[in-house]
Amino acid sequence: MTSMLSRSPFPAILRNAEGSGSGGGETPAPENILFPNEETSPESDLGAGDQDHASAENHEAAKPEGNADSDPDDRVPDDGRYSLTMPEGIEVDQELVEALGPDFHEMGLTNRQAQQLADRFIEIQGRRGKAAGEAWAGRVQGWADEARKDRDIGGAKWGGTVGSAQRALSRLGTPALREYLNTSGGGNHPELIRIFAKVGSMIQEDNPPNGGAGGHGRKAETAHLMFPKDAPKG
Repeated sequence: MTSMLSRSPFPAILRNAEGSGSGGGETPAPENILFPNEETSPESDLGAGDQDHASAENHEAAKPEGNADSDPDDRVPDDGRYSLTMPEGIEVDQELVEALGPDFHEMGLTNRQAQQLADRFIEIQGRRGKAAGEAWAGRVQGWADEARKDRDIGGAKWGGTVGSAQRALSRLGTPALREYLNTSGGGNHPELIRIFAKVGSMIQEDNPPNGGAGGHGRKAETAHLMFPKDAPKG
């Protein structure tokens, strides 16, 4: 059964098996620099411990009662249709299960054996998902720590940097951008904080006009202030 598992496209069958979170809340979520009142980490799927427990429950539920010959789960489905039961939070790609049914049937797998393979895969992916979530959280927190120590935007300048970056996002950002930064953790990246802070410092209410000591003339365009060497197009 191990060789069959390695050849079968189970990751596509179990769409949510590999969680991206820390699993059961064991790993602290990284801080959220630009949106401190919002959760930075994306929603996680079942943690490894939860999946192990759920898989064990599946096995208990799958045990035959009485004569094994009378239990449909212990027979190879004549029509090649397999029915897999997943733990809560894990979705089965039924279309793909039906496509693989003839292959399972040809290999002589009973429905119980197919279920055992699925349960084992969930257990393995749960551990992998937990490790991936911990690595992701560590990277996002590392970005925040790096930004806070940056000589240009961190240290004594950190409070002003964050305030300017938040002002830029408040004035120019969209809900879609906010969602992306929170989901990806990109809002903690030093370079994104740097550019948002620069934009925020240019859009203050009292931004002075550019055009002479008398204050006459039009305000400088933000793009020109950010990239003064670029000549206007058109």
